Amino acid sequence: MKQLLILGCVAASLVLTGCASTEHDDLKEWMKEQAKGMRGKVQPLPEITAFPAVAYTGEQLTPPFSGTKILTTDATNDKSAPDRERARQALENFPLEDLKVMGVLFDGKTHYALIKTPAPNKPKHVRVGEFVGQNFGKITAITADGMTVLETVKDSNGAWVERETNILVPKEGGKK
Repeated sequence: MKQLLILGCVAASLVLTGCASTEHDDLKEWMKEQAKGMRGKVQPLPEITAFPAVAYTGEQLTPPFSGTKILTTDATNDKSAPDRERARQALENFPLEDLKVMGVLFDGKTHYALIKTPAPNKPKHVRVGEFVGQNFGKITAITADGMTVLETVKDSNGAWVERETNILVPKEGGKK
C-alpha cells in the first residue's frame, strides 16, 4: 500500500512537470520588454486646506417654530400684552370653559363667587381682580347673576386683544 502511494506521487509529479512547458516563453519575454518603459503616473494628492474654526451661536437664535418668530412689529410694541412675570394663580390652570359659578356671596362691599373646578378639585371662592382661565382672564365684576371675566388673547395678527366673557350662576334645576 505504501509503495502504491509513493508510485502515485511520482507519477503526479511527472505529469505536472510535463505541463510546465516553454511554449509561451516568447509572450512572457515580450511582456517583460514592454513593462521596462512603463511608469505609474499617479497624480499627487491635493493639498488639504484646514477650514477655519467657527463658534456655534445657535443658542442665541430664535427657534424656527417659535411663536415670537412670526410677530409683526406692531405686535412686539403692543402695550396691552399681559404681564407674564406675575405669579400664576390656581384657577389659571383650567380652561375658562371648565369653570362653573355655583353661587355668589356678598360680604359688605366685597363680592365672592364660588367656582366649581373639574374633579377631583374642591370649589374655590374668588373676588374681583383675581385671575382665572388659561387666557390671562381677570375677574372684572361679580353680580348676583354671575361674574364677568376679561381675557387677553392674541388675534390673527399677533396683537393682544381683550375679550369679555360672562359666566352665569345656573338657575334652579341646573339650567342657565
